Amino acid sequence: MEDGQGACANLAKAAAALTVLSLLPVAFVGSAPSHASAGLLPIYSSSTPGSTNGETPYSSFLFGSFAYDEPQGQVLGSYVKFSYIAPMGPIRSYLATGALSPVLYIGSIDVGPFLPLRDPKVSGPTFFVQGYDVEIRAHDDPTGLLEIRTMSSREVTIELPASATNISQHATEVTGPGSWPASSVSYTVGEDHARLVLGAGSFTVTGTQVVAHMGQSDLLVFKAVPAASPYKAEWRAVLDAIAAGQVVAEFDLVATSGGAWVENSARYRIDLAGWPQQVAPGKASVHVNSTAPVGAVLLLAFDPATMPADATREIRVRANGADVNVTADALGLFYSPESRASETSYTVLPLPGTVIAVYLPSLASTSVEVESAVTPAPPIAFEADSILALSLAVIIVAGAASLMFRRRET
Repeated sequence: MEDGQGACANLAKAAAALTVLSLLPVAFVGSAPSHASAGLLPIYSSSTPGSTNGETPYSSFLFGSFAYDEPQGQVLGSYVKFSYIAPMGPIRSYLATGALSPVLYIGSIDVGPFLPLRDPKVSGPTFFVQGYDVEIRAHDDPTGLLEIRTMSSREVTIELPASATNISQHATEVTGPGSWPASSVSYTVGEDHARLVLGAGSFTVTGTQVVAHMGQSDLLVFKAVPAASPYKAEWRAVLDAIAAGQVVAEFDLVATSGGAWVENSARYRIDLAGWPQQVAPGKASVHVNSTAPVGAVLLLAFDPATMPADATREIRVRANGADVNVTADALGLFYSPESRASETSYTVLPLPGTVIAVYLPSLASTSVEVESAVTPAPPIAFEADSILALSLAVIIVAGAASLMFRRRET
């Protein structure tokens, strides 16, 4: 008899449990927190886990990888192609590839006399060669970025292609200590816009020939709006901000497997130091430092797998451990930083991937952290039908328990 009573009790418990479980989805519909995996999209593999990786061939919409055919003097990348010929006039036919056809932006660059100190080095998206008192670094990215740094005064002669038009020279007014840059030259090739930006020196323009008179410690930057890009207006705004000295560094970062990452980094001020400290799925940090008494903008770009920014996630930015406020005023961030002279802020730009512009009121030793966090689930809210269903479940459980105890007493 006890076995029969125990079986009845177990059946009553099972029936009550099944009834509650069947009604709970009705009671909590649309309000229960999701327990689905919050994992990120697959990340790219790396042959050098645990360290930065610039040797593995890589290509994405952020940047690609160079290959150097030394016997032929050809440097070939996913986006940028040119000829490197040492020791005189090291660069010829500098072009960037577009969606339809390559665009020749520069016919030749003569950094003469150029005396290379060692062989060129190719590291992922960068081609680097060091000469006596001068360095040249090309980047395999859609903007065709090229940097020339000098440690002594010299002239760099740049021959633009015959198709270059609207060649205009712009001088930047010196507004105080630490002002940068000094001048720039803009031009177009067809519908594509390009700029040469010089930190401390000046330009002389004669027809399609541009001579950069570089100072003792100077930086010459070439950058273009990506050919055939659907985001030309946005890229043009970034390029104008660089030419105005508002954007001082750019870090394009992609997490790989094993805790490594691939990067394409550039500094648009000669007195600025900057480097990534950590790059992982959903979290990254960079450090910058400069003695210049100015505020400026950093650009941080990620692929969607490294830094997701969809409706299920939110971007969080910190500077030296303090939360940074988000702003929707991208134009103000770029063109009127004096309006927020002491306020650190950031905005997400409408460009491919996750591109974040962070304004820092000071460039002195600052660590910037970016995180893509899962958006917290909304609090559980009970509506009238949910309350009714939950009450019914409680009544059924109570009735089943009452029946179970009466049978046990009998």
